[in-house]
Amino acid sequence: MATAASRGADGASARGDSWHTRPVLLPITTEVLVEEAERLGDGGRYSSRQLYYAACRAVERPAVSVTRGFIGLGALLIVLGGAMLWVKTIPLSAVLAVIGVAMLLAAPLNARVEHNRELRRAIGSRVLATSYPNFLAGPLAEALRVRPEAFTALVSPDPSPGDATDSTAAARGDAPPAFDDLAGQPASGPLVVCDRRETADLLTANAGRLRDGTEVAALAALMTDDGGELGPAVRHRRLVAVHDADPAGCGLPAALRRAGASDIADAGLRPPASDAGLQVIEGAPARMPAGIEADLTHVEVAWLRSGRRLELATLTPREVVELVLTAHPPVLTELPPSP
Repeated sequence: MATAASRGADGASARGDSWHTRPVLLPITTEVLVEEAERLGDGGRYSSRQLYYAACRAVERPAVSVTRGFIGLGALLIVLGGAMLWVKTIPLSAVLAVIGVAMLLAAPLNARVEHNRELRRAIGSRVLATSYPNFLAGPLAEALRVRPEAFTALVSPDPSPGDATDSTAAARGDAPPAFDDLAGQPASGPLVVCDRRETADLLTANAGRLRDGTEVAALAALMTDDGGELGPAVRHRRLVAVHDADPAGCGLPAALRRAGASDIADAGLRPPASDAGLQVIEGAPARMPAGIEADLTHVEVAWLRSGRRLELATLTPREVVELVLTAHPPVLTELPPSP
């Protein structure tokens, strides 16, 4: 996965890279979205945010190299300088030849500089092609209009510009809960608790790939009316926490313990040991929620405090489901003994 630069309020890159460090970003076309939708759809149903990150990775290309231009121009100047000897312009021939030789000598040095630049970019921040709201209102809306049959596995197939604000309340589950009837259902399997409503929607859409009896809900849907503790029906159930690698997400297990949960399995993302190859978002230094130190190392807490975060949406649907299955695998049915 790629690494994103720090973002403004709209989610677009806010880092001031110089021209020679920027990758080439191709436009996000309908063809790109159809191809990425097909790839994501092989692992189950996917969200619009997963498609967004996949498309941004697909359109990124390495920065333009000028090394071959140095070699070509240098060789051309040397040939031109030799040709000038036939018209008795020896001073001009010498100047062209010297410049050509200098460019040929500079080509290997420039190649090394470009190679080191690409190495730094591979382990550093990389720019997202557009903001998520603009992606919803622009490329995705156009692709859904032109090729709706290619996005049948999309969890939310009808985004609108009004939905593109991605408010914190809606994303974190502070909106009115969509699982009001959960408390009245019998506990036949684990309960997956998500920090984001969109993650809960994603896992609900892929429930057929989870263990039988698994239920999914956002945290806010499980709280009592005062918002301080879990409802009695879920307090002693097996809870599987699924979250982003950000302060609020990594604080989900601690929040569940404070709310009265007694059996928690953490299946969420944790701060990576290295940012290399990951689609990390960089932002302002963040405050840590209470109790998070009990679940993370000092290095992981420092990573979060620096303002970096990693979203579940950068994973494929199959990888998100596998997080849940790893924390609470299906029960294997024993085969009858052979006669």
